[in-house]
Amino acid sequence: MHKYARLGFVIFAFIWLTACQTAVSQTPTAPAAATTRLVATAQPLVTSTAPPPTQTPTATPPPRPTPTPAPLTVGFATAVPAELRTAVTAILQEHPDQFALTEANADLMLAVQEETPIGEWIFAIAAPFPTFADDITLADAQAAWLNGDLVLTAAMETILRDWWGSPASEPTIVAPEQLIDTLWRTQTSYDKPVLTIVPFEQLDPRLKVLAVDGNSPISANYDQANYGLKLPLGWVGAETAVAQLAALWPEPLTNRHDDQITHITMTGPSGLSRAVADRMEKYGYQYPGEEIAPLMQAADIAHMSHENAFAPDCPDPTPTGGTTFCAQPKTIELMTWLGVDVVELTGNHMNDWGRQNFLFTLDLYEEKGIQWYGGGRNLADAGQPLLIEHNGNKIAFVGCNPVGPWGVWAREDEPGALPCDDYSFSIAQIQTLAAQGYVVVGSIQFLEQFQYDVFQPQRDAFMGFANAGASIVHGAHGHHPMGFAFSGDHFVHYGTGNTFADQMFSLGTRQMFVDTYVIYNGRLLSTDLWTGMIEDYARPRKMTEEERIQLLQSVFDGSDFTLGE
Repeated sequence: MHKYARLGFVIFAFIWLTACQTAVSQTPTAPAAATTRLVATAQPLVTSTAPPPTQTPTATPPPRPTPTPAPLTVGFATAVPAELRTAVTAILQEHPDQFALTEANADLMLAVQEETPIGEWIFAIAAPFPTFADDITLADAQAAWLNGDLVLTAAMETILRDWWGSPASEPTIVAPEQLIDTLWRTQTSYDKPVLTIVPFEQLDPRLKVLAVDGNSPISANYDQANYGLKLPLGWVGAETAVAQLAALWPEPLTNRHDDQITHITMTGPSGLSRAVADRMEKYGYQYPGEEIAPLMQAADIAHMSHENAFAPDCPDPTPTGGTTFCAQPKTIELMTWLGVDVVELTGNHMNDWGRQNFLFTLDLYEEKGIQWYGGGRNLADAGQPLLIEHNGNKIAFVGCNPVGPWGVWAREDEPGALPCDDYSFSIAQIQTLAAQGYVVVGSIQFLEQFQYDVFQPQRDAFMGFANAGASIVHGAHGHHPMGFAFSGDHFVHYGTGNTFADQMFSLGTRQMFVDTYVIYNGRLLSTDLWTGMIEDYARPRKMTEEERIQLLQSVFDGSDFTLGE
């Protein structure tokens, strides 16, 4: 069909349909069914050109943001030491959304609290070093606080006031740098100590630590669980708030760390010969050391100055004899049982039985795992310091012999003790080692004198080592105990007396010390003195209280210090 014909047909159909709709709408008698049918048929044409009806959507409110809880406020009681405040603050500052520090009205307080402490701060009660007293009860320490009998820093006074309550009388308050001098000037006798309390890490060798009810924080056998001067600190506040903080402390905070402590025991001259060896043959090789064994075995580094060489051809011992010494190799069992770690080789008699036996002795020490210093296989070896690292502490041992005899000194190619000469070699060595962070132990095998006080040449030599940087200067030569001295916080003991010897001819040759040095965090912290009396020509035993006071009185009187000045 032609396109115009198709168009005409469409127009015609549209007109016709419109006319039919008009006619129907004007006929009132039309059947209802027809109307319904026509309307239903025509409806798609009407609605196909109009938009569909719209529906009003249901309004959905936007989600409300969850409010951020305010940080918990944290404060400190006055008993909290400054170092602990600093440590806790550093941890809290890592969680600023959870915790905020405040000085008043805190949600949580770090305070004295024994049930669930996060920290245990250790304190020591101490007096000037020349003091007879060794122990104090906790009740007497608290009474000294209440009666105003302590000399304290302001920081320590604040801690005690919160911990133990306000005293009836005020203590003496001094600046930290004046504490030790004030104590020494105030104390005028050995038997009336002037007391202070200090944090453990602030101890000084010029102070003597008193055990509290037999328990001392400087001891290798320290029992922290039952120590009286332990300040427990924990959180006080709402239980839920405390729980949030508890996870931040996997281990208790403290100022005394076992893994930073080194205990060194040092002894005087010993010779496993003559009557000593005779008693070992009769009663066993452990016999001479039975009473000092717990002390030496507990040490991290146990020192012994053994002045005899071991010799395979050393004859069987006799209780008496001359002054040419050797030791049978089997007697080294005493040293290994005691746990000797370090042997000093500065002694006068090392080459008595021939230099070949000095070499044999060094081989034997090496076999037993015992190290040495102050002597060696030749002059160069003898001049080497012994360097030991333990619990983070660097410790250096150096030693020399200024008095000979000539035959004991090492030579370029022969074994022996290191000669001191003019001390310049050892002093330069000490200065270098101290600058490298070592706690230096310097030993001098000086001329033997049977007296408590010290004559000037020895004083000059020992103080020369201390002034060069040796934290400990040790006189292992003396068959008689001698006095003490300080160079700042460097400690000098001019003579310990015998350890294993058969010199029973005087009180002084029977009296003896074992010195235990406490090294903490890279410095000498304190010194503890064990006093003994040699019995049966061989073995030291612990002194009675009366014997100890007699020895300390004599040695303090012969020392290079004076109380009350």
